[in-house]
Amino acid sequence: MFIDFLLSNFEIFIFFSVLSIVIAFMLLFLLQLQNYKLNKNSITDHADNINNNIKEIKEYLAAVGSLLEHQKKEIVNISEKMDFVEREINRLGNIKGSDDTLNLAINMVRKGDSKEEIITKTGLREDEVEAIYTYYKK
Repeated sequence: MFIDFLLSNFEIFIFFSVLSIVIAFMLLFLLQLQNYKLNKNSITDHADNINNNIKEIKEYLAAVGSLLEHQKKEIVNISEKMDFVEREINRLGNIKGSDDTLNLAINMVRKGDSKEEIITKTGLREDEVEAIYTYYKK
C-alpha cells in the first residue's frame, strides 16, 4: 500500500525533492552573497583604517623630521658659539701673555736694562722694544 502510494505519486515526490534542492541552493547562494557583502565592507573598513594610520604616521614622521632639522640647526649654532668662545679664550690668553711680556719689558726699561737684554728675555721684536724704550725710559 505504501509502495503503491509512492509509485503513483513518484513524479510529485521527485518534483518536490528537486524543488527543495533548488530552493536550498538558492538560499545557500543568498547566504554566501550576504557573507560576501559583509566581508567586503569589513575589508573596506580595514583598508580605510590602514590609510588613515598611514596618513597619521606620515604626518608624525614629517613633524619629527622638522623637529630634527630644527635641533640640527640649534646644534650647529651651539657649535659655532663654542668655537667663538674657544677663539676668545685663546685670544684672551694671548693678550694676557703679551700683557705680562709688555709689563716685564716696561719694568726692565725702568730698571735701565739694555734693549738686547729686553729682546732676549721677552721675545719682543726690536721695533716693539724701541717703542717701549722710548716711552718708558726715565
